[in-house]
Parts: sequence; C-alpha cells; structure tokens
Amino acid sequence: MSACAGFEEPALQPITPERLTAINIPPVQHKSETFDIMVSDEAGHRIFVADAVDQGVDVVSTMPAPGRYITTVKTSGLPSGVAYAGDLQRLYAANDDGTISVIDVNPASPTAYTVVSSVQPSNGSIVDLLEYDQPDHRLFATLPDDGALAAIDVTNGQVVGTLRGIGASAQPRYNPGDHMLYVPGTDDNLVRKVDPRTMQLLGKYTIPVVCVPAGLAIDPATNQGLIGCGDKDNLVTVAWDFRSERMLQQFDFAGGGDEVVFDAKAGHFYFAAQGYAPPEVAVFNADPITFLTAIPTSHHSRNVAYDETNHMIYTIDGRHLEAGVWAFPDPVQGCAGHEAELAAAGAPRSQTPDCHPETSAAA
Repeated sequence: MSACAGFEEPALQPITPERLTAINIPPVQHKSETFDIMVSDEAGHRIFVADAVDQGVDVVSTMPAPGRYITTVKTSGLPSGVAYAGDLQRLYAANDDGTISVIDVNPASPTAYTVVSSVQPSNGSIVDLLEYDQPDHRLFATLPDDGALAAIDVTNGQVVGTLRGIGASAQPRYNPGDHMLYVPGTDDNLVRKVDPRTMQLLGKYTIPVVCVPAGLAIDPATNQGLIGCGDKDNLVTVAWDFRSERMLQQFDFAGGGDEVVFDAKAGHFYFAAQGYAPPEVAVFNADPITFLTAIPTSHHSRNVAYDETNHMIYTIDGRHLEAGVWAFPDPVQGCAGHEAELAAAGAPRSQTPDCHPETSAAA
C-alpha cells in the first residue's frame, strides 16, 4: 500500500538485517568458537573477549571501525568471565582452574598485555563471572561449585568477603545509582540484592514469569534495567525496577539468551538472544525501556559488546569453523527517549525522524 493511499510505514521493524563484518582472531581461525563474556573499554577503543579455544583473552581494537585483532593474553585456565577496571587499566579474567588472572592492559606499560598477578578466591573451585565496583575498588566473582559470591579488594588482591548459599548465579551487576550489587539467581528465578561493602544479603526478589535470568544490565540514572532471560521455552526479556524491586514489563521479542549490556551515551540496552528464532541481538531503548529492533545473528552469538564512538555492536561469529567476532552498526543509533517510545508504539517515520533503521545488505 502506498503512502498516497493514506498509509505511512512505521519507523521500526521487529527485525533489521545488517551486514555482519567478520573480525578474524588469527590463533583460532578455522576452529569452532568457545568464547564467553565480552567487555568494552570505551576510552581505549578496545573490546576484550574470553576465549577458551586459545586459553586467553583476545584484545580487539575498535578503531578504525569495524576493528582489528591486537593480541591474545594467555591465562592459567580456560576463561569465562571478564571485567575491566578502567581506572586501573587492569583486566580481570575468571578461569576454570580457580584463579582470576590480573592483566595489565595499559598499552604504554612495559608489562602491557601480560598477566601480572593472580587471585584465588576459593579452594580451587571454578571461577565463572566477574563484576567490578570502581568506587570501592572491589571485584566480585561467582563460584558456581560453591554456590557462592566472593569479594576481592583489587588494591591488594585479598578476598574480603564471601556470600554463601546462593546457588547458581548469572552475571552480577554493580549499580552506581544506589551503590548496591544485584545477582541474578538462575536456579531460583530471582534477583538478589547484596551490600557490596559488607557482602550481606539484603533481599531476594522473585521474577514473576519463567525467566532463568542469564544477563543483567542497569541504567543507574533511572535505577531500572533489563534482565536477559535464558529459558528456551518461555522466550521473554524482563524490564526491572530496582527501586521497587519489581518487574515493569515483559517483552516477547527476545529471549533464550545470555549477555546484556547498557550504554548510557547510546541510551540503549543490547541483549544477545542467541536462543530466539531467529537468533539475534535485540536493541532496547533505556528510558523508558521499550523494544526497538533486533539484528539476526547466530545460535552461537551469546555475548555482546558496544562501541559508542562508532556506534558498533560486537558479538560472536557463530559460523562453523570460523571462530571470531562479528561487528555491525546499531541500526537505531540516535533513536532514544520519548521518540523511541513513540516509534516502538508504531508511530510513522514522519513523527520519529531519528528512528529510521539505516540497514546495510545482510551478509
């Protein structure tokens, strides 16, 4: 139907295909991927990727876009979680040998891109996921074999507290908005609130839909966030309010995924929903939280990072024997706030000029 017949095409579509540009990781090229958490260093224009195939952390420069491989830092075990301390220019990698590798990622340092020390937060049990609390200089590590969460003072490498009896946990997130730590409980389908200074459990809040929370990201300006659900049958994503500790809304446009990240400059959440049909990276407006669109990826693309300088999204290249990273533009860059809310509700392009997906031909 043409516009002259009185119809205007909505600004947004549920799926926006993009060309996925491959960034090769030479040590694992032509191998099957076994990557895990990705994190972004905006100031240094880099992303760091946990790489179990090459037993290390891959460093990728995001400049010039789409990016290029720099190096791989070998770790003592197979890494899973990574966390970046920008104030210290240190990267932390959680390993399956029970250690956390401390990596110097200051390019000007004589020990750049090497492991300078390690921490063992438990008795050798696997360390899985990490989160960094910059104000308190604390690193938090999930210990799945112990059903515990450890706190480490990064100034001296000492374990300063452990919260036990919490079962299987997903990605913990520190919220600068209220200075609390939130830990999704995958077994119990809930969110735990923890005081990061005392490691005291302050509350447990049940998610009122089947979710199996896997990823979590928080907008500290609103104290609201996005929970990436991992359940493969009930494919949903949950918007959560951390003030009232309740679900705001559920979305059925993405689910069955893993990592979620938030970028304040973009005003977007990004959810690697590799278990959805089709597998995708879903983009959500942050304030108010609304689904905008999704970019088709691969069933192996379970992790995500964002580069706000070039408005590029990064995820795992899931092709067989093509271990690497995919990069593609955020198709709704600039679509945020109230305009994004209107576009998500179906407003036409004439009313939402910044919400026109600029697509490239799909690969």
